[in-house]
Amino acid sequence: MVYSRLYLLMVAVLLGGCQPVTVQRVDGPVPVTVRVDDAAYWLEEWHRTNTLSDDQLLMALQTREQEFARAATVRSGLRLALLLAAGPKAVRDQPRALTLLKDLDLQHGEDSARALAAVLQQMIEEQQWSTDRITELRTSLKESETRIQELERQLQELTDIEQTIQRRD
Repeated sequence: MVYSRLYLLMVAVLLGGCQPVTVQRVDGPVPVTVRVDDAAYWLEEWHRTNTLSDDQLLMALQTREQEFARAATVRSGLRLALLLAAGPKAVRDQPRALTLLKDLDLQHGEDSARALAAVLQQMIEEQQWSTDRITELRTSLKESETRIQELERQLQELTDIEQTIQRRD
């Protein structure tokens, strides 16, 4: 009797940890069901690459590229895209990761793979938007500084002319 209650409690706890998750995207919610072990796999994959040295990272990148070239599966593509999108600077190539993510056939992937692809794609697009916006603002700032310098120069010239006129009088 005690064992059956314990068994039911363990089953309830186990099933409670596998509840569906919704990933919010810019163009609406994407409901997915993610098993804890899938999410843990992708987090571990990301964490493992962030602790590697630059030489090890370059070797990992080459290995993942070869794996993807041999078998262009969703999982091998995501492993490569994750490294390119969220890896350390030595191997980060977000435009390439975005292209790779858009080319993946996610219809045949697991729910966790689709969720990760959605998150990575949104992250890359938002960072690209931020970078473009910063570039625009820097350009605008430079133009404003140039205009200020020109106005200050004109003001100085007018001040000089005014002083010259006052000395003549």
